[in-house]
Amino acid sequence: MTLELNRLTRVIEEMGRAAAEQERDRGRWAGQAQEALRLLTDQGAALRDAAAEANAAIPTNEPLDATFPLPAIPPRFTVIGADGTQIQPDRHGLTLYYLINVGSLVYRHGSGQTPEARSTPILRYQDADLYEGSLLVAGNLLDVRRDLAEVTQLADLVEAEADEAGTVPTPTLALVDGTLLLWVLDDLHVERKEEKVQQYQQQLARMRAKGAAVAAFTSRPRSGDVGRLLHLARLGGDAARAKAEPNPLERLPDRAIFAFLPPGARSALFVSPGAANRLYESEHQVRFFYVNVANDREPPVIARVEVPAWVTDDPVTTGLRARPIQWVHSIIVHQSRIVGGFPYVLARADELAYVSGPERQRLEEMVGTALLAAGLTPDLSPKAFYKTLTRQGRRW
Repeated sequence: MTLELNRLTRVIEEMGRAAAEQERDRGRWAGQAQEALRLLTDQGAALRDAAAEANAAIPTNEPLDATFPLPAIPPRFTVIGADGTQIQPDRHGLTLYYLINVGSLVYRHGSGQTPEARSTPILRYQDADLYEGSLLVAGNLLDVRRDLAEVTQLADLVEAEADEAGTVPTPTLALVDGTLLLWVLDDLHVERKEEKVQQYQQQLARMRAKGAAVAAFTSRPRSGDVGRLLHLARLGGDAARAKAEPNPLERLPDRAIFAFLPPGARSALFVSPGAANRLYESEHQVRFFYVNVANDREPPVIARVEVPAWVTDDPVTTGLRARPIQWVHSIIVHQSRIVGGFPYVLARADELAYVSGPERQRLEEMVGTALLAAGLTPDLSPKAFYKTLTRQGRRW
């Protein structure tokens, strides 16, 4: 054992005391923020332009402190979850490649059918797949590939649910873990960013065309978009000052502000201020709300839900079933209560996507065998070879 835990005892005890004090401070700030939200309830329109400039939550037409109770759940609905994991290309490995494994679950509530589970591995090794220009597809660049693979899997499964008329027969929600925004595009040039966003929007459009809705779920969100909106309002809507002056709410997550939501209720809708959102077409631009997915006997469990604009707009213009935001809201709460605060379909999709240590080792063995069969001698870099020895407990 190389981590000497006994040397951390005192600092861990101090950390516990500091965490308790920080929690008390957050409670005080949250109370003040909730009061400010109530006082500003009808000021959303006046703050809208400045909020976009200040990188704060952009109000919609709903009152800022609105509380929407849990709607009735549809007697029959379909919810499809997808989640992915990846193995990064390793310059110290046998050869360069990456793997994306997408897990998915189709859950048809009220049908009596067993949920359909699957995992889909995607292996890429050609130079055209491994590089974006001169950049190796790793880190954020691979995250974008994974996000695209997840949403493409969802679109395929939604299309498979469509009936002879070409639309899904019951309210259908396609759900991803995290966000609908490709915020990890900073490493790409503008043209490449726009290309990735366009590919992502094409998958959203495929699902919209079939009458399905799309949403992203974030558990224990850290975002402070609404806190920045309240800071902006405190400064009279002056975006320049809001960006320049310290924000006392900067470290307070929005979920603490919305802890007042009753069980099952959602907050007002806001438009995401993220820079990536400005690359999206207007109908796909991301809006979000907070929702308390806990039941009546539990403390609040506040999650963030993102949806494209077409899920929140009037059903006449979206082509979806009447009031889609209502059944999206109810389905997400229903799913989250199955496994205690996180949508069941996403929990299962994550399980199906997970690649274990032994599976990674077996994949590497298969790669080595394929290289040998092709007449190559596979070998690790000296660094990787040494790590395989020391991490197995052997030393020279």
